[in-house]
Amino acid sequence: MAFEAEDRASTANKAVPAGMTSADRDQSLVERAQQGDTEAFGELIEQHRNKARGLAERLTGDPHMADDVVQDALIRAFMHMGSLVDTSRFLPWFYRIVRNQANMRLRRGGPHRKEQPFVSILTSSETNSSRVDWEDLDSILYHLARTAADAATREHDPAEHLLRKEMYETIHSLLHCLSRKERDIFKAYFFRQLSPDEIADMYRMTTGSIYTYIHRSRQKLRKEHVRVSLGLLPEKKEGSGLARHKLLEMPAWQADPPIMSTFVSNIGRMLAAISDQWEAAEFMGVSTFAFRMKLSDKTTFADGIYVFDWRAVLQELMKEIGYEISILCGQLADSPVPLLGAVERFPIVLRIEEAVIPFIRKHIDVGKPVLYFDTRVTKPYVHEWSVIYGYDDGARVVHLTDPMLPEGKILSYDDVTDNPVRFLAGFGSKLEQAAGKTARRSRETRAREQALRTIRFAIDYAKNGCDYRPRTSYLNYTSGLAAYDRWIGHLQNPHIAPNRYGMGQLSAVYAEAKRYAALYLRGVLLDGEAMRLALLASEAYEQTADAMDELSRLVPFIRTSEVLSPDMREVCVVHLEKAKMFESAAIGYLEKSIAITAGEEGNGQ
Repeated sequence: MAFEAEDRASTANKAVPAGMTSADRDQSLVERAQQGDTEAFGELIEQHRNKARGLAERLTGDPHMADDVVQDALIRAFMHMGSLVDTSRFLPWFYRIVRNQANMRLRRGGPHRKEQPFVSILTSSETNSSRVDWEDLDSILYHLARTAADAATREHDPAEHLLRKEMYETIHSLLHCLSRKERDIFKAYFFRQLSPDEIADMYRMTTGSIYTYIHRSRQKLRKEHVRVSLGLLPEKKEGSGLARHKLLEMPAWQADPPIMSTFVSNIGRMLAAISDQWEAAEFMGVSTFAFRMKLSDKTTFADGIYVFDWRAVLQELMKEIGYEISILCGQLADSPVPLLGAVERFPIVLRIEEAVIPFIRKHIDVGKPVLYFDTRVTKPYVHEWSVIYGYDDGARVVHLTDPMLPEGKILSYDDVTDNPVRFLAGFGSKLEQAAGKTARRSRETRAREQALRTIRFAIDYAKNGCDYRPRTSYLNYTSGLAAYDRWIGHLQNPHIAPNRYGMGQLSAVYAEAKRYAALYLRGVLLDGEAMRLALLASEAYEQTADAMDELSRLVPFIRTSEVLSPDMREVCVVHLEKAKMFESAAIGYLEKSIAITAGEEGNGQ
C-alpha cells in the first residue's frame, strides 16, 4: 500500500494542474525553494536534470565529466537560490551555472583541475618523467605503461629490468582493489589503449556500461591510493583464504507496526537481537522520545525530528538501560551533508572503507548488530536510521533494515564508505546491576527512579525545550510546548508556504509519540495520589494523540506537490491548538505528581 501511495504521489508530481503552464509551475516551485523547501527544489531538478546533463555533455564532450558538472551545478544552485531575483527565469539562471561549472573544469583540461582525459595525454608529445603529474592517476599509469613499452625496445640491462619490475609492482599494488572484470577492462583501456567501443565489442556490452566500469574503477583506485599512502595494508583473510561473511537473525520486536521514530525502533530491534526484549511503550518512555517535539523555525520541515545530539542522547540511553556503547561518527568534507544541524560537530573523516567496515565486522562477529544512519533509504523517506545485521567480504556488501522493505536490503561497501554522514554504533558489555537478596527490591526501586527521571525530563522539555542548539546560524528550531505555537505560526503566516510532505511526517510521528506517552504513564511504578495524577496525565496525552491523529489524516505522510489551502490551514490550526491544550494539561498533572512524590520523599515515606 505504501508503494501504491508513493506511485500515485509520483504521478501527481509530474502532472501540471489545469490552467497552470509548466513555466508557472516552475515559478511556484522556485518561490517555495527560495523559502527553503527542499521538496520543491527536488521537483525542479527532477524535471530539468536530463536537459542540464545534455548541455554539460555537449560542452565537455565527456559523459563522466558531465555528471560531475551537473552535480556541482546542483549544489551551487541550491546554495544560491536566494540570489535569483526573477523567479520566472530559473532555467536560464540554472543553465548559466552549468556552463560556468563546465568551463571551470575544462579550463585546465578536465575534472578536478589537474585531471585530464586519457586521450588528451596520448596526444601530448612530452613523455619524459618531468612532465608527469604525480597527483593524477591517469598520468601516472600512462607514464608507467609508456616507459615500460619503451624499455622493451631497448637493450636489456639489469637497471632497466629492475625499474620495469618496480613500475609493474606499483601498478599491481593499486589494481588489486578491482574485481577481475574491472581490472581487465581497466587494463584494456589504459594499457592496451583500446577505445570504449572496442572494449564493448570484446565483452559484448554497451559502450555506456564500459564507461561505467572505467569510472567506477577510477574511483576505487583513488581510494586505494589514499589507503596505500596511509600505510593501510590489505587485511588478511581468516581460514583457508575464503572471504569472511556473517548474517545475524533479526527477530521481530514487539512493536507492530514498527515505531515511526526509527532511532528508537532500531535500537529496540538491536536489543531484541541479543535477547533483551522491551515493551514498545516502555522503551519510548525511557528513551524520552515519547515526550519530544521539535519544529524548524523556517517552515514545516521534518528535520526537527532528527536534530538532537545523537552521541549524547544515545550514550545516555544506553547508560539508562545498562549497556556500554561504541560510536563511530564523522562527515565527509567533499559532500553535501544532510541534517547539518545534527552532524556539524562531527569530525571530518576520510572516504576509505578501512575506517568503517572493520567496525561493522567487529560487532557482527560477536552477534551484535550495528545502528546505522542511512541516506539511501527507500522512498518516501529521505534518510532514516537502520540496523546493519550482516556483511559479506566476497560480495563486498552489508545487509541492513529499511523502513519500507520488511525483507531488508543490501548496500555495497562503497555505499557505506561514501555516506556523507557517518554514524554507526554498537553495543558493548552489559553494565553490572545490583545483586543479592535485595535484587528484586532494587529492580523495583530502579524502575521507580527511572520513571521519575523520565517524567522530570518530560516536564523540563515541555517548558524549556531542547538544550541542543546547532552552531550554524541559519538553522533554528523550537521544541517543547512552544513548538505548537511555531507550527501554528507557520500555518497562519501568509508569507510562509508550509512544507506539506514534512508536515505529514511530523504529524504522524508526533501523534504516535503522544500515544506512547499515554501508554508509558499507565505503567509507571508510582503510588497513591502521585499515580492518580500520572493516570490523568496519561488520559490527557491520549487526547493529545487523538487531535494529532486528526491532523495526520488531513495531511497524510505521502509525497505530493499539492499545497495547503487557506481553509485547510485553518482546520489544521484548530487541531494543533486542541493538541497543545491537552498536552499542557498533561504536563500540569505531571508537575503535581512530581511535587507529591518529592514531598513524600522529604517526609521519609
